[in-house]
Amino acid sequence: MERWLGGVFLVALTLSSLAQGQERPPKKLIEYGWDVPYPDFLQEHLQEMEQRPFDGIIFRLRDYNHAFDPRPWEEAKLQPQWEALKSLEWRTFTDNFLCLYAANHWGMDWFNDEQWRTIAANLRLTARSARLGRCVGICFDPEPYGPNPWAYPGPYRDRPFAEVAAQVRRRGAQFIQALQEELPQLRLLTFFQLSLFPSLVDEPDPRRREERLAQHGYALLPAFLNGMLDAAAPGVRIIDGNEPAYYYTNAEAYFRAYHLMKQRALTLVAPENRPKYVAQVQAGMALYMDHVLALREPPERFLSFHLSPQERLRWFEHNVYYALLTSDEYVWCYSERMDWWGVQAKAPWARFVPEGAEEALRSARGKIARGEPLGFDIADLIASAQRRMEALLSARLIQRTALLQPLGPGEKPPRIDGLLDEALWRNRPPLEPFLPNAASFKEKPEAATWAWVAYDDTHLYIAFRCEEPQPARMSLVGKRRDDEIWRGDVVEVFVSLGEAPLPYRHFIVNPRNLQWDGQSGPEGDDRSWDAPWQSAVHVGEKEWTVEMAIPWEALGGRPQPGSRRRANLCRQRTPVRELSTWSAVNQGFVEPERCGVWEFGK
Repeated sequence: MERWLGGVFLVALTLSSLAQGQERPPKKLIEYGWDVPYPDFLQEHLQEMEQRPFDGIIFRLRDYNHAFDPRPWEEAKLQPQWEALKSLEWRTFTDNFLCLYAANHWGMDWFNDEQWRTIAANLRLTARSARLGRCVGICFDPEPYGPNPWAYPGPYRDRPFAEVAAQVRRRGAQFIQALQEELPQLRLLTFFQLSLFPSLVDEPDPRRREERLAQHGYALLPAFLNGMLDAAAPGVRIIDGNEPAYYYTNAEAYFRAYHLMKQRALTLVAPENRPKYVAQVQAGMALYMDHVLALREPPERFLSFHLSPQERLRWFEHNVYYALLTSDEYVWCYSERMDWWGVQAKAPWARFVPEGAEEALRSARGKIARGEPLGFDIADLIASAQRRMEALLSARLIQRTALLQPLGPGEKPPRIDGLLDEALWRNRPPLEPFLPNAASFKEKPEAATWAWVAYDDTHLYIAFRCEEPQPARMSLVGKRRDDEIWRGDVVEVFVSLGEAPLPYRHFIVNPRNLQWDGQSGPEGDDRSWDAPWQSAVHVGEKEWTVEMAIPWEALGGRPQPGSRRRANLCRQRTPVRELSTWSAVNQGFVEPERCGVWEFGK
């Protein structure tokens, strides 16, 4: 298998290199993580840092590292960091990148020209900083860490997707133009680009592909890339860092990812930019050391916990080897819990490099450099670990059932005001308390949630009581219906249209009483579906409560007495990132096969 996959890869890589009209560059391994240093730390510690087996690092400026910051930066305040950068004498770290984040804390507006004049000026200062530090380029992390600039509609509900995408494409051109003014041979290492869209790229119908793209959480990212391609100078290279490679467990996944980035992704590239994409976009790969070496918390929820220490090192060496083999040039090695440099030595989460990890990394690098095969296979050890983890999880995946009774004679439907003070809710017992998601391996949620369900001939009624010791810290995302409210504190409802888990309807409410609804689709929820339903919310000092009334016509009709539906009730807390559900799920809410069973009384 290894020899066959390698042969396929070499053919693909040869064709790619010929298309680009260049020799294959040497492979390079770049370090990045929560131990990311600032220029003054590099100035003091560079010599010992360069003893590590990397070809470069990703570092950042202090206070000036957000790509979409609309506040003007002052050169005078950057001057001390520039002096530190100019003093650096790189030796073995030949390929270094200055980092920019796509955080949008200041309300960047794609259509605000004044903001973007300031942003472009700031980007030129970033590029100047990289040039003074003799970096090969800029690292761009598209993950928003807050309000998402890539989602549609966001604040542009009154503008069609094509119009917003065209504007973002113009900003992508402006972005790359500002950077390449100072760095004409710019290497732009992005943690992900089109590697994020494997389920979209093979859609043959362009209109349907755009409809599906508009519903993606990173809907506008391909437009930004197309803008960069519009304006990229011939010497510029853009690297898709393929962050999804964090979780690969076999060699085939790397080869498939390479094919995705180099060939399949061309459907998301404007036809006029496809030759440029082939010539100037490289396939990168990512390594996530914490995930492979059992450093994530709680460790039981991750596959590496179910491996021995020696098996984890073999998995890590395997991933280093195939990441390097299948990248065009760059692989970036990420960690949150490790501290290669001692930058965060006093932080409670920081650990130094686990025993054997550096040796495994060096071993894989050496085999690649010498053109040798890896020499071992990890399929059996991964399969055994998956069986052990699945057995542990299955014991926690409790599927619940409930017998629901209709409103009785004299019982009135609830007022939908969020107060839960009607006799209906007082007289009916709640469903069983919510469970933490099984993969968290918690015994119970930190904050309890209870729910009640009732119905009559016209509506399904649901009430939630959400214990919340920190209501001021709840995250209230969105401003209008169908915004991405599920990124913050919410309660969610799934109800199937029949006895099978699919199809289903999905309803979400947040503490602002903003609503989201959707229906099951071939590749996840279709948020274009809307229904006329009611909700109300009351936020108290130690809890928030919700009432909902969903018409049966939105759920395929009133169920017959004695019939069953699949359903689940869910809650997300953001102060501590806690997921809990009435019927147990594995990791996320959209697990229809894990829904519980509601039987409707006669």
